Amino acid sequence: MDALKIRWVMVAVFAALLVRIPAITSLPIDWDEPIYMEAATEAAEAIHASDWKQVVQPTVNREHPALVKIVYGVALAAAGPDPSLVERLAVLRSVSLVGGLLLIGIVAWAHPVAGIVLATHTIHAKYSVQVYLESLPLVWMSVAMLVGWRHRERMETGAGLLVAACWAAACAGKWLHGVPGLVLLVAIPAWSARVRFVLLTALCFWVLDPSLWSGPLDRIAEMTNLHASYAASDAPPSSWWTPWLHLGGGGPSQWHPTAFPYSIDGLWLALAALGLGMKSATPWVRFVAAWWAVPMAFMMVWGTRWPQHTMAVVVPVCLLAAVGMRELFSLASRHFGPTERHPPASS
Repeated sequence: MDALKIRWVMVAVFAALLVRIPAITSLPIDWDEPIYMEAATEAAEAIHASDWKQVVQPTVNREHPALVKIVYGVALAAAGPDPSLVERLAVLRSVSLVGGLLLIGIVAWAHPVAGIVLATHTIHAKYSVQVYLESLPLVWMSVAMLVGWRHRERMETGAGLLVAACWAAACAGKWLHGVPGLVLLVAIPAWSARVRFVLLTALCFWVLDPSLWSGPLDRIAEMTNLHASYAASDAPPSSWWTPWLHLGGGGPSQWHPTAFPYSIDGLWLALAALGLGMKSATPWVRFVAAWWAVPMAFMMVWGTRWPQHTMAVVVPVCLLAAVGMRELFSLASRHFGPTERHPPASS
C-alpha cells in the first residue's frame, strides 16, 4: 500500500466530514426524501414479514430501479420493526453518507487533489447526506470508470467483471448514473471485447435490479414511459443551461446557508474548464472530459433538470479541476518563480 496515498485519503475524508456532519444533522427534509423513505419503509416491512415478492416488486416510486431502495430497506429493517421518523431519517441518511465518504476515498486514491475538491463540493455534500438515489450509484459508476479506463485493454480479466458489475449496479440504482458507461464502452479498443462487456453488463443489470426478474422488457418500458410522462407534464420550468447553473452556481449555500455557509463550486468548475483546455491532448483528460460531457448533454436536452442530477458529472469535474490546478501552479512557477542569477563573467 502507498502510505502517502493513504494519508491523502484520510485528509480528504476528514475534510469531507467537516463539511458533511453539520449538513446531515441540520438539513431539513428535502423534496424527494419522503418518497424514498416511503420506498425504504415498504421494503423494510416486507423484509420483516418475509414477503420477498414485495421486496423485489416494490409499488412505491416505480419510475426508478429497485437496487438503492432495497439497500435502504435492508438498512432500515436492521433498525428494528417500527423506527420513528427521526430514526428512519438518521439511518437512511447515514447510508447515503457512507457512500459519499467511500467515493471521496476512491477519488482521493486516484488523484489526491481531486479527492479534496470533491470533499468540498457542496452539490456532492448535500446529496450524499440526504435520502436520495444518487450517492450509491455514483460510487459504483465511478469505480467502473476508473477501473475500466485502467484495464480497458484487458476487459476479459476479473477487472472486467468488476467493471461490468459496477456499471450494472449504477444502472440498477438510477439510470442517469449509468450514462457515463457509454463513454467507457467506446474506450474499449476491441469490438469483440465490447460485445462481451455489454452482454455481461446486461446480465448483471438483470440480476441487480430484482424488479426486472419477472418481465424485464415490460418493466423497462414501464420506467421509460413514467419518465417520459413526468418530463412532458410535471417537470418544473427550466432551460438547457440549468444543469450548468446547478453545477457551478453554489446552490446549496443559497438554499441552506446554515449547513453550507459558502460554496466554491464555481471555482472548481472554472478550474475544470482550465484543465480541459490546457491538457485536452492527453487521452486520460479526453476520457474524463467525455465522462463529463455525455451525461451533461443528456441533462441539457432532457426536460427534467433537477439539481441532484448533476451528481452524475461531479466526479469528472473534480478530476479535471485537479488537472487545472496542477497546470495553473506549474505555469505560475515557470513565469513568476525566482530565477537563478549568474554572476557576470570576469574579463
